Amino acid sequence: MASDIFLSYCREDHLLAEQFVSTAAARGVKVWFDQEIEGGQDWREKIVGALGTAKALVILFSEHSNGSRQLIKELAIADNMRKLVIPVLVSNCEPQGAYLYEMASRNWINIYPNPETRLAPLIDTLISQLELRSGTPTQRPISVAAAPAPPEAPATPPTIPRPAPAGPAYDVDESWFPLGRFDLYILVPILVGGFLLGIFNTGEDKKMGLGLSAIASLIYMFIIGVRNARLNRSVFSGKSFACYFAVLVIGFSPTLVIEGGARENITSFMGMIPIVLLAATIANVTQVILRKLFQRNIFLSKIDKPLAR
Repeated sequence: MASDIFLSYCREDHLLAEQFVSTAAARGVKVWFDQEIEGGQDWREKIVGALGTAKALVILFSEHSNGSRQLIKELAIADNMRKLVIPVLVSNCEPQGAYLYEMASRNWINIYPNPETRLAPLIDTLISQLELRSGTPTQRPISVAAAPAPPEAPATPPTIPRPAPAGPAYDVDESWFPLGRFDLYILVPILVGGFLLGIFNTGEDKKMGLGLSAIASLIYMFIIGVRNARLNRSVFSGKSFACYFAVLVIGFSPTLVIEGGARENITSFMGMIPIVLLAATIANVTQVILRKLFQRNIFLSKIDKPLAR
């Protein structure tokens, strides 16, 4: 049966998850969570099938979530299906590691502290933002150990920004070419200047002009590293590699073409490899460090205010 929401949570938060499902059912919203899996069923197939029919994946994120391997699998499946992913902060914590990279830039809903008292406005907000049509309210029994049912929501639920589309938003509308228009405004003059200096100069002046072209491209690699970090790209991604490679080709091509014959070109190329590898390593390390800092700042900016009770 199709559901409105696929609920992901850690076992330690099962009481809150049960309250979430009960509160949603009382408002006619169908929520699927792992307690729907009956004994003997293949839980992997059930999870994939439930995510496929749900309109969104809602994650109750607590301090226990950072250590959940199952949660990262469900997040990956949802991204592959292009499902809307809505993380809900239910405790005083921050996403770490893979979760920081995958979830920091999404639009979070903060219901900490006292998340059990904010479930009703949370459901009402999800109904509004996901454009759900409330069905017939149903009563789902809550575990005996669970807290009492939360109070009714106010007449007008609070408004939050519409959640970002599933998957990495930074990569959706980008061209296949890794460098932008303004990059070419900088790098093309460097390339042309390197060729002109190599053609109209001789001796040391010629080498100096070609060297300036190479140095400029190496410096620009660090600019690319900062940008890749802001865009939440991994250093192992195709986009990151293509950016660095394109900059190096533009910067060093005048030297390789004008230096001399084939033997001289090969010798020059081999001599540049250590410099290129060193610059690429430093740029990648810069990208790794800045990526984490940028994503943490983005996450903190999205959870400033908790959802009203």
